[in-house]
Amino acid sequence: MIRILFIALSLVTIVEGPDKTNILKSPLDIPLILSANFGEPRTGHFHSGVDFKTEGITGKNVYAVAKGYIYRIVVSPTGFGKAVYIRHTNGLSTVYGHLSRFTPEIEDYVRENQYARKNFTVNLFPGTGHFPVNEGDIIGYSGNSGSSMGPHLHFEVRRSSEEKPLDPIQFYNIDDNIRPVIRSIAVYPAGPSSAVEGKREKLILNTTGNKGSYSTNQVSPVTVYGAIGFGINTHDYLDNSWNKCGVRIINLRVDDKLIYSHSIDEFPFSETRYINSHIDYEEKIKNSAYIQKTYLEPNNKLSTYNHIINNGIIEFNDGEIHEIEISVSDFNDNYSYVNFLIKSDTIKSYEHIENQGILMPFGEINEFKHHDIQVFFPQDCFYDTIDFNCRKAPSDRPGLYSDLHYIHNKYTPVHRQFDISIKTLGPISDELTDKLCLVYLDEDDKDIIYYAGGTWNNGFVEGSVSNFGLYSIGIDTITPSVEPLMFTDGSTLCKNDELRIIVKDEFSGIGEYEAFIDGSWALFEWDPKNSLLTYKPDPERIRQGEKHTLDLSVKDNLDNESFLNLDFYW
Repeated sequence: MIRILFIALSLVTIVEGPDKTNILKSPLDIPLILSANFGEPRTGHFHSGVDFKTEGITGKNVYAVAKGYIYRIVVSPTGFGKAVYIRHTNGLSTVYGHLSRFTPEIEDYVRENQYARKNFTVNLFPGTGHFPVNEGDIIGYSGNSGSSMGPHLHFEVRRSSEEKPLDPIQFYNIDDNIRPVIRSIAVYPAGPSSAVEGKREKLILNTTGNKGSYSTNQVSPVTVYGAIGFGINTHDYLDNSWNKCGVRIINLRVDDKLIYSHSIDEFPFSETRYINSHIDYEEKIKNSAYIQKTYLEPNNKLSTYNHIINNGIIEFNDGEIHEIEISVSDFNDNYSYVNFLIKSDTIKSYEHIENQGILMPFGEINEFKHHDIQVFFPQDCFYDTIDFNCRKAPSDRPGLYSDLHYIHNKYTPVHRQFDISIKTLGPISDELTDKLCLVYLDEDDKDIIYYAGGTWNNGFVEGSVSNFGLYSIGIDTITPSVEPLMFTDGSTLCKNDELRIIVKDEFSGIGEYEAFIDGSWALFEWDPKNSLLTYKPDPERIRQGEKHTLDLSVKDNLDNESFLNLDFYW
């Protein structure tokens, strides 16, 4: 028989209204074409808005979509870059990210605050009457700032009372007549004695099909026993765009009974990291594939599951053949499905293996202590109870100051940062201790090494990290490189020219910089994805037609510092 336990979960519905497409004006005066949609899986989060294409260029007018006021303005080298946040009178808020620049009055306000705080990065909250806007007012210009990989407008709609992002597509008429694509399905042993085809391993099956109807490449039914879960690798396309987007709804049926339903119409930011449990994290790390699971781990608290029985896990032990259907649909109700068969064994074909490590319950504080490593996990750090393992190996890589420590395995996700403390090997001279740091190594190629933060403390380097994997202690004593781009000491800048400086650090990364022109602080914009510092001369702050002196200091994250001093005429 198939044993099914009933667990009810509810989903808060999206904002209501008689015709939501009339509530908000378009933020652009060009056709709205998406390169990314709401809720699609990303690394470590769900996409909280939509990305509108801007015809491959920057500088398009960006408009307020309804009456309200600007309540937040952000300038950051990462994230949304230059962004405007508007609170509207209809109970919604909107966000406009990756702008190239703001309108002149907003630019002046931002620049005054940057100079007052002596920082390019600012997070500003003007009062309700400072920047009122009407529907259709220009509030900035599209760009590629922050962590953007190409010109576009990141656009969000939020419920103001909770700052909860909603799917913006419900407010616009976006052409979409294309059914979602189903690439593969996965079958998982989800219990200690479960098996798929006689093994304690998941089985991934590619699919074939068209016009929304798919089947697997498996000729005979998949034989399973015990608690079983399923997953699906799927994506969507929209008209006029071949960018892969996410699907809105995923349903699982067993013998025509709905077991699982997921709908990504809204979610709070506090839940976005649960994506690491919602997807098959191992497949993401190994193959960059997003397989969305149709079953829940115990500590997955994502609220987008609107119908689920027994956490989506089915108990198979009746010797019968069962029909499985996983269906997906997009916001425009384009629908696709895949059908396949499961044969249920009646006897256990796989012996349970006893735990080999330390059992760490997900709902408790957990610790691992050894003479040369300590690991501390806060409560709810894991999505399920884990059989924790930690082992070490000697390091044969130059520049490492500890053994190699394999902390569990990199294919298991964690929900919260955890603390690690690793002991150094041998004595370290006092002048080098503040240059030590934690490093994360690629287990497949230990020549690939990443800075992981941390500080030296009484023979240990300790810090907080967000991933399991291979850790050691490294060192960074090399200063950043600072090179002027297309100008030298004594160069003359034309009226509209900029000072551009390439700044790079090969290991720990750029931590901070500070520039002075003629002894006064100067605003340089930092673009880390292009390793570029840019200064546009400001006639209100430096005199034209004279020689000026630039003094620039750049530090990496371990306080290795480089300097640049030169004169220029402007």
